[in-house]
Amino acid sequence: MSFEQEWSRASETAMRLNGAGSAPTGGGGRADLVVTPSDKAAAAKFIKEDLGPAATYEGGKATLASTSVFGSSNTTHGVLRGWDTRKGLDFCLERWGEAWQKISHRLRGEMNALYGTKTAFEVSEADRVRSLNKALEPVHGSRLNDL
Repeated sequence: MSFEQEWSRASETAMRLNGAGSAPTGGGGRADLVVTPSDKAAAAKFIKEDLGPAATYEGGKATLASTSVFGSSNTTHGVLRGWDTRKGLDFCLERWGEAWQKISHRLRGEMNALYGTKTAFEVSEADRVRSLNKALEPVHGSRLNDL
């Protein structure tokens, strides 16, 4: 079999990835990847008002649950106080606390970055508008203005 024959057979059955046909594709949203300053502000607001407080609330549940199980050093006696399992559960709670702190810090960082990016874009856009407005103003008075 010649190369041409082999190539034509392979190309007849080969999968082509350079088109999807006329079938509708997923998504349905905007066709671009534009993120506006208002999108960034909305995401930061969601983190600040919804996601951040929810993470704090849910993270605090582990501390409350451990107090009811193990008790507190100065207030209550828990149902497992004095058991050997406390060491293992303390270790797990310590890891949970570390992970909770990391996610809380990460959320605050993302929120601040979103607010910062929004502000930076707004300042940059205002600077560009000022620059373009200066370009439209005549630099020197023209002698033709007096005619």
